[in-house]
Amino acid sequence: MSGLRKPLTIARGIALMLNIVIGAGILALPGLAVKQVGDHAFLAWILCALASLPLLGVFIVMGRRYPDAGGIAHYAMIGFGRRGYTVASFLLLGAVLFGLPSIALTGGHYLSGVTGLPPFASGLLLLALATAMHMAPSALVSRVNAFMAVVITVAIVLLALAGALLANSGEGAAHVPSLLPETLEPARVVLPFMMLFFAFTGWEMAANTAEEFSNPRRDFPIAMLASFALTVSIYLVIAFATQRLGLDAGFETAFVDIARVSLGASGGMAVAWLAGAIILANLAGAIWAVSRMLYSLSREGILPAFVRTTRGGSPWLAVGMTSLALASVLCASGAGLFRLDWMLALAGQNFLILYGIAALSFLRIARNAAEVLLAVLAGALAAYLVVAHGLAPAYPLALVVVALLVAGACRPAPARPTPPEEVPGSA
Repeated sequence: MSGLRKPLTIARGIALMLNIVIGAGILALPGLAVKQVGDHAFLAWILCALASLPLLGVFIVMGRRYPDAGGIAHYAMIGFGRRGYTVASFLLLGAVLFGLPSIALTGGHYLSGVTGLPPFASGLLLLALATAMHMAPSALVSRVNAFMAVVITVAIVLLALAGALLANSGEGAAHVPSLLPETLEPARVVLPFMMLFFAFTGWEMAANTAEEFSNPRRDFPIAMLASFALTVSIYLVIAFATQRLGLDAGFETAFVDIARVSLGASGGMAVAWLAGAIILANLAGAIWAVSRMLYSLSREGILPAFVRTTRGGSPWLAVGMTSLALASVLCASGAGLFRLDWMLALAGQNFLILYGIAALSFLRIARNAAEVLLAVLAGALAAYLVVAHGLAPAYPLALVVVALLVAGACRPAPARPTPPEEVPGSA
């Protein structure tokens, strides 16, 4: 039980966050946006990136000030005490319980054509590979994450740029669509907001990594900002390439067309393997974050002490518990008990509630007018998303009730020494 180590440098942190944030939606969302709003799609991506900045700012300030494996749940503890911590933890675990199997299943659908396996079985294979990575020491896992992030980012950007440059370039080619609309219609720009916004989620999971940075006060904010800038750049490159294609069909598989322009007939196969690699990296990054959440719950006395048993700085029992839970839901989905859209809806609404909790926690400990404004903007965005998304309240309410019962029944863990930067009101 040697505890978590600090293997994350700025570069490794950036790579880990890219793996957490960028998922298979990158392959489908650009085409769906073009289908929905046509030449306003590129502006819609820019709008979503700008709108996500307040939430990103909250996670950056809180993560710098209070670096902890509990992430957003730790922020809730600072704002609302032990009950707030437990509620936020259960909401987060309730979100990933269905969200991560959905991601694995999406990758399984891409890979089933090349593996011959059913989608849920291909998803299980991806989950098993991501889990196996975390049986190694955390320093090695961080290096593997960095390598995967570099390879995937380069592959995506090269395919997208090649597709954009070659699209509509042949003899008799159609007119190249404009990147920006000739006549701006604000209502069309905001139309795909809810769909595209979830491509910019993941920073709430990245918050769980702050404790493992060698210098979190300096490195964590840099890694968050740099990974956000890279993510936005990647999305805009793909949105640009997709809009250049001038699609009139196949919007859901636009990236296949981009790859086909770049690689010819083998483009579809390349996208399948690329999607599998993206999902593998996404799962590996998410398992890192969730296992640290379980580690934090054990450290706070909510889960048994053995959960935070580590080997080489990796909480391998927490990793195993995470993987087993996700595999169970994935198998249930394969048996037809859970639909993919239902799973995504449950996960999405929990994340929206958590954004609101993070904003309120930040508002309670804000030190100046700028921080108050940031908290209000983030809270307003979370409230808008909740209203626009709609809620099925039974699931989050059940999690809140269980969390409050657990918080009341469990004896608090002995207080840990509090670093100066974790004292509200300190510099």
